[in-house]
Amino acid sequence: MFEILLTCKIEELYQHAEQISKKIEKENVEPFIRTLWKRVPELSVPQEKKLHKLGRKILKQFDMKPIRDEKDNVQLVNNAGLL
Repeated sequence: MFEILLTCKIEELYQHAEQISKKIEKENVEPFIRTLWKRVPELSVPQEKKLHKLGRKILKQFDMKPIRDEKDNVQLVNNAGLL
């Protein structure tokens, strides 16, 4: 479901993420956020900010708490969105 997010051009990432976010169900939010997290190092600051905003919107929509990286106990999504 999220493979397009891993393979698309970085310029197209937000568009694909936004389209998926409109159809996403609660059980898929965490894998969705984790998939986006993998692409963050490739993003410019403005692109990252847009994804942060989308992440906040999705978490709010499902009334979810921040998602943490299990192995390092690092918060992947906070009140500002993706880290």
